[in-house]
Amino acid sequence: MMPRVLVGEDELRAATALTPETLSQYLSYTGWAPEQHLERATLWTRREDDGDFQVLVPGDRTLRDYASRVSDFLTTVAAVEERSIRLLLDDLETSGADTLSFRLLPSGPSGTIPLFNAVDALAGVRELVVSSAYALTIEQPMLVQGRRPESALDFARTVRLGTPRAGSWAIAAQLAVPRVDADAAPPLARQVSLQMHRAVRACFAASGEALREFDLELFLRRTGEGVSANVCDALAKLGRDGVPYDVRFNWARELPSSMPARSFRFSTRRIEALRTAAEQLKVAVPDGEVTVEGQVSKLRRDIGEGGQATVRGPIRTIYGSSERSVRVMLPDTLYQRLVDAHGRRQHVRVTGTAVRGRIERVSRVEVLDGTAEA
Repeated sequence: MMPRVLVGEDELRAATALTPETLSQYLSYTGWAPEQHLERATLWTRREDDGDFQVLVPGDRTLRDYASRVSDFLTTVAAVEERSIRLLLDDLETSGADTLSFRLLPSGPSGTIPLFNAVDALAGVRELVVSSAYALTIEQPMLVQGRRPESALDFARTVRLGTPRAGSWAIAAQLAVPRVDADAAPPLARQVSLQMHRAVRACFAASGEALREFDLELFLRRTGEGVSANVCDALAKLGRDGVPYDVRFNWARELPSSMPARSFRFSTRRIEALRTAAEQLKVAVPDGEVTVEGQVSKLRRDIGEGGQATVRGPIRTIYGSSERSVRVMLPDTLYQRLVDAHGRRQHVRVTGTAVRGRIERVSRVEVLDGTAEA
């Protein structure tokens, strides 16, 4: 846990403008619980693996020592969360936006980071937002997202980044959440925030399990929770060269969420597992039933009966879909159908069982009406 730090004059001035209700709402969203109501304050408790922590929230801004009590609040909460008071204040003051804070922990002078690490970190944040926005528009998970629609990019353009802060190197992405009626559907920004939370949480769990022994299955079985090559790659970019980092979620206070605010610490070893998963997911054809639809690009007659064909296009598996080339092993009659389709430049749909990256035991070949462009 980071040591307690003093509250600066500017920070204290900003903090004393916050109401007790704001302080209490923040605690309730971040894992604290009220334990005891005193005469003019409330005692809150948070349980962690290394012990229980307590903080007092003053109940009235007219108290003569209100500033002192808020100062104690800031130093305690910042120490428990292991981050600077300035970053804590940013979250307390931002009531109309969901905030994702990324705190990188590189070696070197406080508040600085190598140039390429900063560039990759920003690219990682962008990819995380875009891929999460796109994931909300598709029915089936995608192992690899291809070209994203303009709507996903348009949403990403509405996200604002705060100025990097010292005390490590931290940036905050703010997703403005408009006010809606209590019975209305969540606005798009909240849906994207929740999708990012699910994806980051799933990648955190998978990368933790992969520390014992890497197995792509650990990531594949969480594609329904948001894991994809794009998300794994985004999180790996945030930790370029193995630089550890934290991701923290805070929900807009104007639109409470039942999902607890949470932070995730990605260590050097977790980052390496994510990088490996991203690389393998980009080319993966998981074992099991698979369908590929596209154009035949290569043909090869095997010795004896049957042959091989390469089909490029969308691939649907039990874990999700992607777009790539896959080799197909066919008996003679089905192989000849692909030969004819290749000569006519027709698209085909092949269904079979994937084994070690190629489709075997083909059960169905359909020649589609569409003709590929020359």
